[in-house]
Amino acid sequence: MRRIHTMMTFTRAARLLILLILLALLGFGCGPMKYGPIKSSDTLSTPNLLVEADAAWQAKRYEVAELYYADALERSDLVRSELPTVYSRLAKSAIENEHPQQARLALEAWGNIDTKVLYRLDWELPYLDAMAALDKTERLRNHLKWVLESDAVPWETKWEVGLWYNSYFIEKQNAERALDVLDGFYKQAPDDVARAGFEHEFLTRLQAMSDDDVEALSVAVNSANQWRFPYAMTAFERGVRSVDSEEAWPANWRTLRNISVNAELVDMDPLRSRLADLESRYGLPTVGLALALPVTGPYAKVGIKILRGTGLAQWRLAQDGVNVDIKVINTQIPGWEARLDALPDHYSVVGGPLRVNAFKRLYEAGSPGKNILKERAVFSFMGSLGDKIEGEDAWRFFTSRNDEVRSLVSLTVDQLGIRDLAVLYPEEKFGRTMSETFYREAAPLGGRIKGMQSYPSRELKQWSKRVSKLLKVPANFSENKDIPLEMPDFGAVFIPDGWSQAQTLLPNFFFYEGDQLVFLGPGLWSRALDSTKGIDEHYYRLAICPGAWWADSDGGRNLQNALTEEGLGKADFWVALGYDFIRFAGQFGVLPSNWDADDVNTRIQSAQGMDFSMAPITWTKSGVASQELFLFSPVRNGKQLVDVEKLKVRIAKAKARRERRMKAYEKRIDAKMKKSRRSSATNPDIPPTH
Repeated sequence: MRRIHTMMTFTRAARLLILLILLALLGFGCGPMKYGPIKSSDTLSTPNLLVEADAAWQAKRYEVAELYYADALERSDLVRSELPTVYSRLAKSAIENEHPQQARLALEAWGNIDTKVLYRLDWELPYLDAMAALDKTERLRNHLKWVLESDAVPWETKWEVGLWYNSYFIEKQNAERALDVLDGFYKQAPDDVARAGFEHEFLTRLQAMSDDDVEALSVAVNSANQWRFPYAMTAFERGVRSVDSEEAWPANWRTLRNISVNAELVDMDPLRSRLADLESRYGLPTVGLALALPVTGPYAKVGIKILRGTGLAQWRLAQDGVNVDIKVINTQIPGWEARLDALPDHYSVVGGPLRVNAFKRLYEAGSPGKNILKERAVFSFMGSLGDKIEGEDAWRFFTSRNDEVRSLVSLTVDQLGIRDLAVLYPEEKFGRTMSETFYREAAPLGGRIKGMQSYPSRELKQWSKRVSKLLKVPANFSENKDIPLEMPDFGAVFIPDGWSQAQTLLPNFFFYEGDQLVFLGPGLWSRALDSTKGIDEHYYRLAICPGAWWADSDGGRNLQNALTEEGLGKADFWVALGYDFIRFAGQFGVLPSNWDADDVNTRIQSAQGMDFSMAPITWTKSGVASQELFLFSPVRNGKQLVDVEKLKVRIAKAKARRERRMKAYEKRIDAKMKKSRRSSATNPDIPPTH
């Protein structure tokens, strides 16, 4: 009763305000009378008052309707069965009249007499409008959570509430929440029919939005959500609106087709129908890709493997209706860069080359006044672009030195708990570069470099001495091998050299009692282990190396199955590289004639969400690539994924062996000292042993 009394008190004040407004409209000669004569509610019986209120409501005379319905609530003879209609229409009239507090009080009073109305649409929408007008942000957030979690609210109400919140967050310029809220309600749809209806309603609203609103919403679409509702539909609508010319069509066609094929929607027909209309208008574009690879000469074997992967990808894309025209430029033939430069403009994306010297030819050669890197978007198959800026001058589709080092340091520091590290590197370019990278990358990841030692790469006799120097082995070790060596002040050592060199180096650590150390190798080890058999596991139980290819990964198995189906042999890293690149670059479409780095980086963000057969590569928004590498341990017949828990156990056992040896030595020394003291006591002429 207290709540109803409060309501009645408020409505008297509101009634006076509304009455004054009406009198002003009627009495000051501002044009023709809009509302006609208003009967005084005091002269009307309650039934007649309701008749007048209903008439005003039907005529959309909301100021009058609000006044009459508010008066009706003060009548003691108002029939209880009339209350739902009175509260509902009073609230909606108050919203129309921009009196949100009046609406709120009416709705709360209605909810107090019947809590079931909270599940009804004619209560929910006015309540949300009132809360928004009163700027009750916290109340709206809590109410959204309640509706989502309530099993009592019917789907028909949730549907409309979800759409209301979508519009609300769009007005608040919060694209992430605008789409996220639809995602949350969509997942609660009771069946496919309900989900399809929700899709159609949102698509209708999308098509009615301005270009600016659609563009703002599309910011919330990313590689993780791009195939789901409502993100896929938002990206599709943005793509449709971007097709404003024949030049823009090839670039957007691939995006639209990807969504129309891969989106996780119940009803794909509206999207496919709109794409078909565009295809009939502009035709099916052909995507041109160039590959700069060695097809003859010393690196031909690698180049041909890459082409085997690209051929498979081209065939698979053709089966999906995507025509990719591939031109292969043999980088072993003089003048290859001129042939690349002479290709038609629609070959706007290039994969390769493999070698640094070939990459330099792309900007040192070309026709007079031309720089091929500025004419075509080049994705090199190299770990570094040298002095060129990644994401601006060119791009990388390959594992970098930083990728290898980060993966090793992260595992060592974060999972094995080893922070103190050392580096033993060969005195040649690759070894020095990798050791510098390791030194630079370790500190930000929590690593501390406690030792760094080089060795001459061609003087094997020096290797043992350099290992002993790194381990700080005493000079007289060969004369006192019975004395245990001090534990090194680091727990892992990085050795940036080839696998065959590692097979010679690692036994030296065991000779100097370094068998408890974790040995970190580069990706060279991983690639060598793909074809290595009969490994002596004794020296490599604590060895780790990174790699971009793992045949038993989901992507690796899918690639091998596809190769087997087409009779194209065995998969490996290079085949996977070619296969992944064509599927990745095939999503770009044709770059516009005036493309810049931002155009490429934007397309990368969409394309990178594909399923890779090798370790996935991701790019920042500025176009810098990084690869989440697999980590391997050498085993007798190749390699296997690192088992961190097994490594921890092996490290603990190796340290325990070292401690037992030290204790045994100390025990022998102690026994020897006791024996010496006894001998000195029985024979004073014999000096004690110190």
